Amino acid sequence: MDHSEALQLMATERYLLDEFPPEIRDQFEEHFFGCPECAIDVRMAAAFIEHSKKTLSTPAIVPMPAVPVKSGWFAWLRPAFVVPAFAILLAVIGYQALVVHPALSNTIAELTKPRVLESAYLSSGTARGDSQTVVTAPAGQPFVLFVDIPADNRFSSYSAELLSPAGTKVWALTIPAEAVESAKDSLAIRVAPANNQSGEYVLVVRGMGAGATEGPELARYLFNLQLR
Repeated sequence: MDHSEALQLMATERYLLDEFPPEIRDQFEEHFFGCPECAIDVRMAAAFIEHSKKTLSTPAIVPMPAVPVKSGWFAWLRPAFVVPAFAILLAVIGYQALVVHPALSNTIAELTKPRVLESAYLSSGTARGDSQTVVTAPAGQPFVLFVDIPADNRFSSYSAELLSPAGTKVWALTIPAEAVESAKDSLAIRVAPANNQSGEYVLVVRGMGAGATEGPELARYLFNLQLR
């Protein structure tokens, strides 16, 4: 999923409302891990929803004089409705001004700051018991893996799937065949901030034909992630 497709699908809203099927949800998670704009949208929207839940769950007791019940389109303008709604609106505006906007500015500054990322080169064929590649990265920071994916003209694309030390899927990535060919056995994959546990991870690469949902396994890369 690219950024324009995410915008067309209103992916941030539908992701937080859990309206995506698992496959599309995985594709959007894969996208916003590498897209600062979508990552910021998700953080802001999640914070807004959480704050709204807390605000709306707090009872608002506003003593008002008895007002005859009215019907029609303007019934919602009665003070019993307007005062709590106005209070909630002020709370949301204040939250955005005091919390969301400063946090957003700090996030943008952090994302645009130049830095040297930890990196490692992965070669297929490393087996358990062999000398494995060790990746040392700060917790909460991204790192880069250089992978020697063998190009094969039988496939129109490739898939890379990262497995945790427990064997569960952390993420999946679709790689265009053109990217593998132009990388010349050294494809750079930026891995999102490492918040998982240290341990032995496996990157499984498959060749994908047109319209295929799963292809044959081409390579399996083992590396030991050590967070500090």
